[in-house]
Amino acid sequence: MHKSSHPRLTLTSLAIATAALLIGGASSAGASSSIEAVWSFGGGQIAVVPLANGTFEGTVVAPIKFAECVHPEGQEIWKDVTLRPDGSYWGGHQWYFAGSDCTENPEPGPTAWRVIEEPDGSKYLKVCFSEPGTTQPTIAPDGSVEDVQWGCRDSALIAPLPPLEPSPSTPTSQTTPTSTSTTGSSSGNASFIQRQLPAAKRCLSARDFPIHLAEPQYDPFKTISVTLKGHAIKTRRKGKYVVATIDLEGLPPGAFTVKIKATTVLGVHLSGSRTYHTCAKKPKKHKPSKLKVSK
Repeated sequence: MHKSSHPRLTLTSLAIATAALLIGGASSAGASSSIEAVWSFGGGQIAVVPLANGTFEGTVVAPIKFAECVHPEGQEIWKDVTLRPDGSYWGGHQWYFAGSDCTENPEPGPTAWRVIEEPDGSKYLKVCFSEPGTTQPTIAPDGSVEDVQWGCRDSALIAPLPPLEPSPSTPTSQTTPTSTSTTGSSSGNASFIQRQLPAAKRCLSARDFPIHLAEPQYDPFKTISVTLKGHAIKTRRKGKYVVATIDLEGLPPGAFTVKIKATTVLGVHLSGSRTYHTCAKKPKKHKPSKLKVSK
């Protein structure tokens, strides 16, 4: 039953008329059944991944704003996405209640999806929305729609779905030569530890240095921890990197291992470790005093 406090769908332009959508169908000659990919809507990104029960789920991997409210990174924006016999998908979209606080509505809005393939081979995802408790939208193979309450949006296909598990036939990561160990990799990035680290084979006299951790493309870090001798190191985001400053000041000469653990928005676990050596202070050399010759 529809609530009196009408929820709103986060669409960039709520002025899209359903009638216009019904008239202006897609120019597609057919449609693909594969919805697994990263789709972009006005700069925001949603990754659609398969689940063990045969359905699909859409997760925000870059904040997306369809109207007043922002869908944050990591939100499960599309749930119970199920393939239909005609090649389209039905499921639910995360709505918000009307108001300024952007409170999530626990009841999803009926939604339809279809991957449309153009004659030139390009693809996009058409999504049509209805309010929670109202009609189920439908998208025909030719892109025409029916029973749409809040309009439709067409996305841009920006990337294949990042692999959720490392391939057993390839190295789990491509690390810098100075990294002693890594496990796990998310989307074929050049390395988990992107920037060159101080060489492990020489001792460190500076005693403090930064490390730069590159976020996997289309699957950013959800959590990340950097530890030294069991103590957490503070991290900060700087552009596309997470930066941690390792401070060995006050530690005695010896070997110390920095450990890195991270989980991405899509659930990939990454880890790396690196052992460094501090330098012993060299004793100062004292030149012998010259003897004065008395005349």
